Amino acid sequence: MKWNDFFKALSGEKIAPVYLFAGPEEYIKREALEAMRTKLLPPGLETLNDTTLEGVTARQITDAAETMPMMCARRIVTVRDWAPLLQAKSKNEDAEVAWMQKWLENPPDSCALVFYMRSEPDGRKKMTGLLKKKAEVVSFDPLSDAELARWCAGRLKPLGKRIDAKALSTLTYMAGRELTRLSGELDKLAAYLGDARDVITEGDVADIVTPSLEYNIFELLNDLLAGDMKKGQETVNSLLQGGQNAVGLLAMLTRQIRQLTHMKCALDDGKPVQAVQEQLKLHPYAARQTARQCARLSSDWLTGLYESCVASDYAVKSGRLRDKDALDALVFKIGLAEAR
Repeated sequence: MKWNDFFKALSGEKIAPVYLFAGPEEYIKREALEAMRTKLLPPGLETLNDTTLEGVTARQITDAAETMPMMCARRIVTVRDWAPLLQAKSKNEDAEVAWMQKWLENPPDSCALVFYMRSEPDGRKKMTGLLKKKAEVVSFDPLSDAELARWCAGRLKPLGKRIDAKALSTLTYMAGRELTRLSGELDKLAAYLGDARDVITEGDVADIVTPSLEYNIFELLNDLLAGDMKKGQETVNSLLQGGQNAVGLLAMLTRQIRQLTHMKCALDDGKPVQAVQEQLKLHPYAARQTARQCARLSSDWLTGLYESCVASDYAVKSGRLRDKDALDALVFKIGLAEAR
């Protein structure tokens, strides 16, 4: 089931004995676990009936799950990133899975056991397949645009604020779509507005929000394509001094140039921006800006630039070129106005 179906089931008293929580959206995953705690554990008795385990054996998991709850109907046992669900082969894995398989045939109603994955479980593992059959699997996928808009509206409502559509699009591109980060940025924006206004605008986002690395790379490319080598080099130096490495920046620039090349070729073939956005799985804001960036560039120049990126990557990985030298050369080539 999807995470929103889990919340509906929880409100309707439908609580399974065993769950598998998986997917990249950690903020809602934590909220789901907290909602289960609120639902099942009486105030004041939480610590007596809530156990979190990590790096444990199957026997330790089942012992905790079979411990009778104190003064309530059910206890909660959370197992974080259990080894038999991860990619690498774990110690005594076959025996561990066999123990758990037998136990899952008749789990007690006095416990809600949650296998909590901070990454996706390995789908090839026997334990993963077992939980898909015996447990309630809850997927915490990234929110759709509509879900994200509703979430932001709900997050801002207690603060007495709203965010307009353009501001939200800019915010999710600048800060990303991860809800923990967005929650903090929304708090900052609400505090910035204070009592002066109720609606967060695109200008407020630009003034307050700390840009993500992806956004910085986009702006770096934008400056270089505009021929502003000085600003572009300042951005590169700032990113390197902030802890980024040359190989990572080179890879991200290559990715952005590849998207520019795809966008340009598709637009030249008469495809609409939205179709290319869906094909490349771009953020709507990024798609619009990418289309704007490549409008004045030729497909031949972009294709050649992308080929240079690939060649630079190979030269670095084969040891023929230092990563910083490759990055500097690429920055210089992008900024050459006459080459376009």
